[in-house]
Amino acid sequence: MSGKILIAEDDRNLRRVLRAMLVREGYEVIEAVDGASAAAWLDANPARADVLVTDIRMPRMDGLALFRHCRERHPSLPVILVTAFGTIGDAVEAIRSGAFDYITKPFDEAELLRVVGNAVRTAAGSGTEPVGAPAAGEWFGMVGRSPAWLDVRKVIEKASTSPFPVLILGETGTGKELVARAIHRISRRRDGPFLKVNGAAIPPTLWEAEVFGYEKGAFTGAATSKPGRFELADGGTFFLDEVGEVPYPMQGKLLRVLQDREFERVGGVKTLTADARLICASNRDLRKRMETGKFREDLFYRINGIPVVLPPLRARREDVLPLAESFLQRTCAEMGFERKTLTPESVEILERYPWPGNIRELENAVGRAVALSEGEEITPPDLCLALADFLAENPTPEEMRFHESVREHKRAIIRRAILAAGGNKTKAAEALGLTPTYLSRLIRVLGVENREP
Repeated sequence: MSGKILIAEDDRNLRRVLRAMLVREGYEVIEAVDGASAAAWLDANPARADVLVTDIRMPRMDGLALFRHCRERHPSLPVILVTAFGTIGDAVEAIRSGAFDYITKPFDEAELLRVVGNAVRTAAGSGTEPVGAPAAGEWFGMVGRSPAWLDVRKVIEKASTSPFPVLILGETGTGKELVARAIHRISRRRDGPFLKVNGAAIPPTLWEAEVFGYEKGAFTGAATSKPGRFELADGGTFFLDEVGEVPYPMQGKLLRVLQDREFERVGGVKTLTADARLICASNRDLRKRMETGKFREDLFYRINGIPVVLPPLRARREDVLPLAESFLQRTCAEMGFERKTLTPESVEILERYPWPGNIRELENAVGRAVALSEGEEITPPDLCLALADFLAENPTPEEMRFHESVREHKRAIIRRAILAAGGNKTKAAEALGLTPTYLSRLIRVLGVENREP
């Protein structure tokens, strides 16, 4: 498995052990000698780490303070806490406040790799939720003024004040997690925890243990008893993203929790209860999955208490520019740039583009444009949007020349980055803010290596 893991640990020997375990598994590891060093690295390298593993007890800035710093400055970064027996309570409270998970000392290698693997898969599967900076029309981090969005807001407000389960449906990148958090923050459970699980990110064999917890010795790596995410959500909200991917055998256990609020930990015999409101989300057609026998009909009707259907960005064109301006303002502030502006040509392209990746794709496009642009303006080539997605069906010769100039500009940017990196494409991808896989795809699609520089 690949991914970049940041370790914050003041004990040099333990830091070396953690590094060896993770590197052996194929991860890239960055080390920080304490919480303050880790915070500084994250602030200087936003979006450069996939997971943070931090000890709780450290000098200068302890793990809990580092976790709070990440919640404020890097909210999408999964944080795993390493704790001794005496601080397990602190770790549990941190999870209830949004930390991803914890492992106890002395930790088992299998447990460490399982937790880190789940965190990496969760980060990759859910992606970064679009979060706008304060802007006109912003509501709980979401920006919009189109009739389609305002209609959805009314449903969200009504769902927030009801006790029924909520099912959020929409394409990838439409902001389903932001909607779930908004419902939680408006509801009477706002002072309780908000716990999230991605149904597609957890291996089927570990799904029950992650959600409902386990007792000591229940399986290899279960060195201590551990509460599950649903148990930790007691008094608050349990958000189950990608509910359509929940393994079929586990759907019956989930149904029982919804009906009776009762469950057992893996390896346990005691029946436990938890009062957590369930919010589910899916980008799949759950009715089709029911027809193919992959989703239980009784579970569907139980979770579909109040459906909230999020429109794709192409159905709310009036919101494209306000969202882009919001992301532009935030990204410039994060990167320490003076405020940049969109040229009229860039605005036209943003409004014409179909946005198959929805708000998340718009956020990424604007962020990438800020990094690539050389002046105070964001021009069409800086946006690097796919040619085929916004070409007219019968393009004029002028449009063809324009779009070919965009492609040539992309080729030039990639060539310069590879040259500056001494031919190392991984380093070039990092400099461009891209993944190596995506850069390789661009090189192939644009024919970068088939042309003379």
